[in-house]
This record gives sequence, C-alpha cells and structure tokens, in this order.
Amino acid sequence: MWLSTNGNPVFASNLLPANAPPTHRTMAARRALCTSNSSGATLPLHRMSVSITSWFQLPDQGMMRYEMLSRGTAFCVHPPAGKGGSTSPVEAANVPLYFFTCSHVTAPWRWPKLYPLPWLEYVKDEHTLCTLHVTDGRRGPVVKRFLLQPTVVHHDSLDVCVLRLQNQEYAIRQMAKYGLRLEPLVLGSNVPAPGHPVVSPGFAVEREGKGIGSAHDNNYDNNTAGILEDSDTGKTVHLDLKADEEPRRLCVSMGTVNKYKDRHSRGFAVMDRELGDGMCGAPLLDLRDEGRCIGLVEGIAPPMEEEKKKEEVEGMEPTVRKALEVRRAIAGNAAFIYGRELVDLLAKASSSTQ
Repeated sequence: MWLSTNGNPVFASNLLPANAPPTHRTMAARRALCTSNSSGATLPLHRMSVSITSWFQLPDQGMMRYEMLSRGTAFCVHPPAGKGGSTSPVEAANVPLYFFTCSHVTAPWRWPKLYPLPWLEYVKDEHTLCTLHVTDGRRGPVVKRFLLQPTVVHHDSLDVCVLRLQNQEYAIRQMAKYGLRLEPLVLGSNVPAPGHPVVSPGFAVEREGKGIGSAHDNNYDNNTAGILEDSDTGKTVHLDLKADEEPRRLCVSMGTVNKYKDRHSRGFAVMDRELGDGMCGAPLLDLRDEGRCIGLVEGIAPPMEEEKKKEEVEGMEPTVRKALEVRRAIAGNAAFIYGRELVDLLAKASSSTQ
C-alpha cells in the first residue's frame, strides 16, 4: 500500500498486477531477531508479529475452494484492563488475544477507490475468511495456518481492524510447537515526538516473478489445496494455495518519527529501508518506551519523482511550495496510524465480545 500526501491511499498490492515495492531477500547481516530499547531490555521481535492472509470463495461463480485476496502482517494485544486483560505472556492461552492488521488486508472490497477491480463488488464478509501463519524462519514458506473468527471489527474511517483466533487455545499451543510463542504488545496512546527511535517487525512477501492468476481460474491441483477445520461450523475449509506460495520473511526496519503528520490520525517515520509488500499491519514500536506499540504501519508515502526532486520552489505560491516541501520530506516514509486510535478500537472490539 502507498499513501499520497493528501491522505488518500494508492495501492500496489497483492490484488493488482502492478509493480510492487521491492522486498528483501534476507534480513541485513547487522539485523538480529532481537533488539534492545533505551533501557537495555531485549525485544523479541521475531515473536511480536505474525503473517496474515485473507481468502474468498464465491460458490455461485463456480469456485470450489477459497482463493487468496490479500496478505499482510498482524500483531496481538490483551484486552483492556478490567476485561480479562493480563500482561503475562504465559497466560496468553487463556486470556483473549486481539489481533490488529490493516482493514484493506482483511476486506479490500471496503476500499473500492483503492481496488478498482470489477469482481470485488461481488465479495462480501460472508464470502471471506482470514488465517494467521507460522512460517519457516530459514526458507520463508508457511508451515501452519490457523483460522480467525469471521467477525472483524473495522475502524469507522481508518485502515485498521481487529480480529480474534477461532480456537485460541489450540492455535497458541500449536504455534508454540512450531517455535512461535507470540508476545502480546502493550499499546501506547501518546503521539510520539519527532525523532523518536522506532522499530517495525513485519513479514515481507518475496516475489518470485510470477503474477497472481485470475480470480476465476478454477484449474485446481488437489495436491496444492490446504485443508482446515472450521470449529465454529464444523465444516472443512479448502484453500487453494497456488497463489500463496511466495515465501514470507521477517523483515525488521528501524528509523525515527518524522515531524510531519496529517490530520487523519496518521504519522510518518523515516525508516532505514523501503517497506516491502506484506508489511502493512506491522506494529511500530517505540524504542524509548520498552517497545510499547505506538502505531500500526498502514503503508508508505510514494517516493518522489526525479523531476519533482529537482523542481525549484522559488516563485511558487506559498501553499504549493509548502505541499512540495512536505512531499519531499515524507517521500518513502512509513505511514502509521497512531496508537491512540488502536486503543479506542480495542475498547470497541472487546466490548462487542462481552
């Protein structure tokens, strides 16, 4: 996902055959799975986020299996204090976990101006499902998938939503078996000051030079179908995995908060690398505050065109000059939704499940 300077997102996503931002084959040699905050405490970044995929099936269109819609990153938190919340990771199997990600990842049809695909108008909540994954840390492929509950709580206007696991106790136990012990994050409601050091762990999708097939290509191979049990309905869910074969690797980006922000509860951060496809929904962690989650990565601001970089500002109207200066200042930045918006949405989501 790309964000324009006027706050309107412009996507280069899994749904579109457009050129996606470059992803990174491996984490830089200097990057570790863990990093330290200002107090010296170690942050287990490899346990702070997880990859997520949305799927859809239109039986009346002849689709026999669920096909991939979009991919991103998610992270989990405990419910607010007084609603079953706990700060102890060892109790995660018993305490409800709420997963944040981008709304455009779970429900791209809710963003018709961003995804101008005619067939998306036929896709609704009842046609979709979402899965969380455990990935192979060395090679990147998904090794285990877990269904999320069908109810998704979306923000009224921002590109963020909340989900819960369908069978949390089983999923958490299985994740641990595969080496993933999720670390619930603590949300921060304060707007980070410019210059704050931040880090964002997310799962970048590695493109392998093949485009996504047609949404109605039903030439399935039985050997590529994923099978999951829907504990809510008792039905078997069949996933067509042909469009979801690219590896997903943990990609850790570090940077600082930019002084520029927009009026839509969004800030920007100058990162040390361009965020790749699949990073939308990753947490933005404050390294000065014990890794507290101060935002959710929504996308990146478009890089500046070469001609715009060289354009002289002298003689421009003040408003035009200011807009160009802002564009230059945030070009390539990570755009993130403030933690205070996540706190409010968590309260809404936890109240709806009481």
